[in-house]
Formats: sequence, structure tokens, C-alpha cells
Amino acid sequence: MSIGLHSDGFLGIDIGTSSVKAVLFRQDGSVRCTGSQSYELLSGPEGRVELDPDTVVDAVALAVGRCMDLSGFQPTSVAAVGLSCQHHSLMAVDGAGNPLTRLMTWADNRAVPEALELERMPGVEALYHRTGCRVQHPMYPLAKLLWLKRAEPSIFRNAAKFVTIKEYLLYRMYGEWVVDDTLASAQGFYDIHRHQWDLELVEGLIGISADRLGSVVPCMHTRTGMKPEWAKRFHLNENTPFVVGSGDGIMANLGSGVLNRTVFSSTIGTSGAIRTTVDAPLTDPEGRTWCYAFTRDKWVAGGAINNGSIAMSWLRREFGLQYGEHVREGESLSKTMDRLASAIPPGSGGLVFLPYLLGERCPDWNANARGMMAGLDFSHTRAHLVRAFMEGVMYRMATVDDALSELVGGGGALRASGGYARSDFWLQMQADLFNREVQISDVSEAGALGAAYLAMVAVGAVPNLEGGLPAMTPTRFFHPNPETASFYAAWKKRAESLYQALSHF
Repeated sequence: MSIGLHSDGFLGIDIGTSSVKAVLFRQDGSVRCTGSQSYELLSGPEGRVELDPDTVVDAVALAVGRCMDLSGFQPTSVAAVGLSCQHHSLMAVDGAGNPLTRLMTWADNRAVPEALELERMPGVEALYHRTGCRVQHPMYPLAKLLWLKRAEPSIFRNAAKFVTIKEYLLYRMYGEWVVDDTLASAQGFYDIHRHQWDLELVEGLIGISADRLGSVVPCMHTRTGMKPEWAKRFHLNENTPFVVGSGDGIMANLGSGVLNRTVFSSTIGTSGAIRTTVDAPLTDPEGRTWCYAFTRDKWVAGGAINNGSIAMSWLRREFGLQYGEHVREGESLSKTMDRLASAIPPGSGGLVFLPYLLGERCPDWNANARGMMAGLDFSHTRAHLVRAFMEGVMYRMATVDDALSELVGGGGALRASGGYARSDFWLQMQADLFNREVQISDVSEAGALGAAYLAMVAVGAVPNLEGGLPAMTPTRFFHPNPETASFYAAWKKRAESLYQALSHF
């Protein structure tokens, strides 16, 4: 689709696990302004981790409206909008599109028994190679659907559709149920080779046919004619082109300028991931990684961990790191933690933290894994705890990087994005622990930038996805310190041996 562009404003909306960010970009990828709105994860017994879907869509409207107000743009001045959205969400709706459930997130572990049942099913390994998803893990909606059928049979029976949060938002805006290739493939029952629902197992085991799922569209599928009430809430024109976009991880990959397998993206937000872009579906003989469809000739392969900055948030909350004499006036909590950790040598004085507060995903797919603090003694301080937590999260990222590097035949430089990219200390730790160069650009909101870039291509503002944008060019580089890298090579072996011991508890 090509339109006569009269604006240098492209909006990227990134719908995450804990917040929405709306960022208005110039055509070179530089930021004009940002609006955001957070929301609360709703946790409960037996691993429930949900969001209220209406709270999320309201947050989208608030974030976009704030961004537009700050920009001073007229509603007609935005050339296009692209969407980035969390993976693996699931909710049931009735025939009128009303929610019958809350939104189950990737972190919801209630389907652990159903995931174990899928593990024993014939053909599950073949399903992995067709779908790119290791579905025998509760993160994937396939297990969640089986859980919902058993735990809430009335809701399951009466549900007209089972959808993601992006589908719910687009239905509210346009009145149709559509899902992009990536979010479809992240559900666990979508053939990434043929780009269509793979329902052989789903129909027999769960009883869901294609009419209870959204229609799959390419990531550059574009809509105009937004409902007037939503245009008013967004402070946009009704005919502003909305591009359906992709998953947040894939958009962060794109926004980081990872356009081929010679570069990896590294993201730590609530969770964390290592990814790269490939020209054909790429699955692992050992099932350690995933692969999701992106465009019709590009796929993204990678692996994710459950516990990224959420582990650091838990530490701040439970150990009172936001209070006390160690916090300096005017200093952010993240800067406080960097300062504390930097005073401690690598290895945290023998303290090792395994950050499995929400179980784990790649490369071991152990939803029942639980955290461990090993080597704690009377001499350890809060600063030791902070450094051990940061090292523990980065160790898990390194195990994913090892698996993906082996699969693609070596790893290139790492492009960092997400909240952790604001911490020079943590980035240097990653360079040392991975023994690889870490690069960052001046744009921290890579997911929103990827969504805006996709929108630029969809409306003809830029010719294709191959060239990238000037803002994606790395401007800072972190190189491994050989001595520290050598230390961490041995430290990783200790962490791995502790993890293996923990797995047998």
C-alpha cells in the first residue's frame, strides 16, 4: 500500500507484559516523543498470572493520547501506526466480543499438568518442527487451552473465539478478528512453513476448529476506517493507516537492526531473550529454541528466559533496596543498584543466584524450576545480593545464546535493547560473561521502533526492511575484558552445576 505522505511522524505502539509505550518517530527512526501507561499483573494460586484485557486496551488509548498531546501533532499528521504486542497471550470471548476470561499471559503456569501431558503425546516432536514451538510448556497457549477446557468447561464451551490481546484491541477498533503471522505462530498450533493453522492435534485433543480462531494476516496488513470513538481516544484521524505488526520480541529484533543471522538481538525487560533473523524456518534437534514466522520470507529464531528485570524488581521490593542509607538523593533505583553491584568483584564473593522465580523457559523448558541462592554467608551485603542477581539473570541469557549460536553456526555481535540497555554496568557484564561485543543504538524503545519501521514499509515511506534506519546504527560498544571473561567462563560452570542439582529437588 502506498499513500501520499505529508508527515514525518510514524507511531509505534508496544504492548508489553507490564505497560504500553507509544513512541512517535521521525522517518530516520529518531524519537519525537513518548507516552506510556503501566498496569498490574494479577497473580494468584497455582501459578495464575493474568491481565485485565480492558485495562490493557484502555492503557493503549491513554499512552497514545499522551504521546499525541506531547507531540503537538494534529490528528491527521501521523502517516501510519504500527503495533508490537506481547507473545503467548490467550483469552476467551463470546459472540459479541465480550471477554469471558482475563488475559492469560506467558507467565501463567496453571497449565503445567497439561504441558506434561503434551510431553507424552505421540507426534509432539514433529509438531515442534512444524510450528517452531515446544508446546509441552505452559507458556504456550496450546497447554492453556487444554487447561481451560478442563478447569472451566462452561466458559470453554460457550467461547466464540480464543484470541490474543492484539486481536481484542483490533476488534474493538475495527470490528474484525485478525492476527498476524507472528502471534499466530507463537500460539503453538500454526505451521510456520505453510503459514496456516495446524489444527490436527488441536481439533482431536481440544476440539477447536479454525472458526474459533482469528484470521491470519501478514504483518503489514493495514486497516483504515477506525471507529470514531477510538479515533477520538487516540487523538488520531479515523483513516490513519494502522499496520497490524508483529510480536514484541520480533519487533525488538527489527528495531535493533537485526536483519540477518550475522547479528543477534539481546533484550531484557520483564523477561529476556536472544534472537536472530533467518531466511528459512530453523528449529533445534534438541528443542532448546523456538522459531516464529515474521514476514512470508523471514523468520525469527531464538530463546527466552522467564526472569529478567522482574527478578530485580522482586529484589528491590523484598529487600527494601528503595530505602535506607545506600540510596543517594536524586538517584534512580537502577543507578543505585548499578553502584552497589559495581563495588563488588565478579563472582559476588562466592554468591550464586539462580533466578527461577517464575520457572524457566529456554533452553531447558523447566516450568517447575525454582530459585536458589548458594554460598550465602555472614559477610555478604546487599551489594553482594544485587551483583549476584544481575549475574544470575545474565547467566541464563548466556545459556540461550550458547544454544542459538550452536544452531546458526556461531554468534555475531549482540544488539542490546530493553530496560537493561540503560545500564552501562550490566552491558559490560554481558560483554564479559558472553565474551562478545555488545552494541547499543541511541533508541532504547526498539520494539516500538520496529513497529513504526514496519508501518513505514507498509505504507511505502521506505522501500523494504533490508536497509534499516539511521537510528538503528550502533553508537556505543562494550568489549569483553579478557581477564573477567576468563573468570566468568569458570563461574558459568559452577552456576550450571548448581542448576543441575536444583533440577533434581
